[in-house]
Amino acid sequence: MGWAHPAVAMEEVLGLVRGFVDVLVLAGGRASSGTAATWSSDEVKKALRWALFFEEVFKGLRNSGQYEDSAREFDAALLELTSSPEFPKGLAGIRSETLSMARTLVMRHFLKAKTMSVGNFSALLEAAVQTDIDGICARGVCNACQEYADSILDMNLSCFTQTMNACDVGLSTSSDGLRAECTGHSRILVKEFLKTLNSGSCNCLAERGLGTILNSVKRNIFDDGSNEPCTPAILKTQMINEFLMWKQWRAKSLSYLLDERTIRILSGATLIFKAPKEQWMKVFEPLKSVAESSQSGLVEIMELCLLGLIARRWNPLIEGFVSHTFCFVPVSKQYGDLRQCLQGTSHGKFQHELLHSEEKDIFDYARHLLRSKPSILWLLPPVLAAAAMPPQSSLFQIYVAQIDKQFHEAVPADRKCSCRGDGIDQHRNCEITERIQCLYTLHIQQPHLTILE
Repeated sequence: MGWAHPAVAMEEVLGLVRGFVDVLVLAGGRASSGTAATWSSDEVKKALRWALFFEEVFKGLRNSGQYEDSAREFDAALLELTSSPEFPKGLAGIRSETLSMARTLVMRHFLKAKTMSVGNFSALLEAAVQTDIDGICARGVCNACQEYADSILDMNLSCFTQTMNACDVGLSTSSDGLRAECTGHSRILVKEFLKTLNSGSCNCLAERGLGTILNSVKRNIFDDGSNEPCTPAILKTQMINEFLMWKQWRAKSLSYLLDERTIRILSGATLIFKAPKEQWMKVFEPLKSVAESSQSGLVEIMELCLLGLIARRWNPLIEGFVSHTFCFVPVSKQYGDLRQCLQGTSHGKFQHELLHSEEKDIFDYARHLLRSKPSILWLLPPVLAAAAMPPQSSLFQIYVAQIDKQFHEAVPADRKCSCRGDGIDQHRNCEITERIQCLYTLHIQQPHLTILE
């Protein structure tokens, strides 16, 4: 039968959704200029009135007994609206069920804003309290403030949830339920605030756990994963030195992968690259302008791109480094094996058959930048560059060529280490051997970590 609301046309509701989404974006903490948003209690009240309108519309549909058909038709039209490239991707999942709880959605956005300040929180609290007290006054209660205070003091969140659900489906409620309904904004705020506190506690625990692991890595206490004793009596002096350098290299690699800064950038890259390519390329434009005067902007772009390429493989990558065991292989043998990987490969076949569509866009963008400025790879962490290079790809070829130049073409001013001599055997504990070690580990010893099919 389709949309069956007796008083509001579906097109009218759809037309108001975009304005409501703009309200939610502002509630998320940023104005259209990109600066931190500040809110007054009146502005928050307007947002809550928007939300209450949508709740009332869908409550009316439930009362009509034709909610399912109406919601199905509305969601189909809403899907077309949210599929537009200009529609905010973070809210593309908004549907009739979401709008049936619109006030909760508004409160959630206000509370989760990264720019939440004392002033903004005060405005949110004031708006919720005033709206509820105004509602109590409308019922003709003489002492609205006392009624409000009594209701809040008697609040039980579990009962509140049941009461709100009963109101949503049009069931009768008790007098306690009516009292809860009149202080609904405050109750939603309290409930969502408690959820935010719980989430914050979990984040704090996660960060503490990550910090513990990171401190262990920095102290270099990871063992070699072997049950066999490694004593000076068994190992030659050269192998002992190689083993100690390997432990330092692995600890340094894990320090980057587990660092809180890296985790935050990884989260940002994951969010950025979920948008269409045209949108995330625009995000990089300001950084490109910085790159014209210095390399810092280009380094930031490349770090985001490379983290975007390995985001899907992040957990296996960490596990692989933690479980990686020492195996003595001369650096000349490592580099020879890496160069062998480039023989007889088809880069085009790899790009189109093994990468996800999102990763193809990132790969093409990074390849274009590196072809014009390949030296930028030396400013990125060795473990990141190695992990993000798809095996047998053009990025891998560019990277190996950069290392190869260090042995044959680099003038003293362009050398990346102070080792004497041009031969690879002359290099030991330096940046060049560290990058070779990362590539060898991920592309020869543990190739399953460089690609997920």
